[in-house]
Amino acid sequence: MSSGRSFDLRHPAVAAYDVIADRFEAARRVKRWELRYFAELAGRLAPGDRVLDCGCGTGHAGVASLVEAGLAITALDGSAAMLRHFRRRHPGIATIRCDMLAYEPDTDFAAIIAWDSFFHLSHGEQQRMMARFAAWLRPGGLLLFTSGPGHSAIRDTMFGTPFAYASFSDQAYRELLGANGMSVLSSDFDEPHAAIHKVWLARRE
Repeated sequence: MSSGRSFDLRHPAVAAYDVIADRFEAARRVKRWELRYFAELAGRLAPGDRVLDCGCGTGHAGVASLVEAGLAITALDGSAAMLRHFRRRHPGIATIRCDMLAYEPDTDFAAIIAWDSFFHLSHGEQQRMMARFAAWLRPGGLLLFTSGPGHSAIRDTMFGTPFAYASFSDQAYRELLGANGMSVLSSDFDEPHAAIHKVWLARRE
């Protein structure tokens, strides 16, 4: 279900995901240990609360717990190819094709998710995006996002296609969140026996 709204598409990751979308979807596997973060988020919200899945990709398996909780979800992604897969998986969720850096919502949200999308932004873009997240959240609203393990800016390939990744240090994220009126509720590495994928939950004051 598309909203019919359109915005500028600008970020290099958008074009890269258009190239690999079918291979990405074919290779995707459910990481069971990630599901609890979506379930915990759903448990903190009330039916009808508005949630923005920002950089939704083909649709994380954890979105099912948000649907079951009766939340009003909007899924945002710049890649038309990734959104095609998302719509097949979640036909009842409203989708918008847009680069998150260009999106201008007409409402606020009880929660925003930026799962494995935020870290494709450069450090400067992340600083700007964090301010946008804070502005989009209602007071008491929640931000769930993922980062790398520490300060970094790297280029790598996925299915032979170049992608950029960036993260701040743990302390720098805490300072960035605090500067935008948000406090950290939790921050931990989710993968069993690994310390490479950090999950953050923050609340707007």
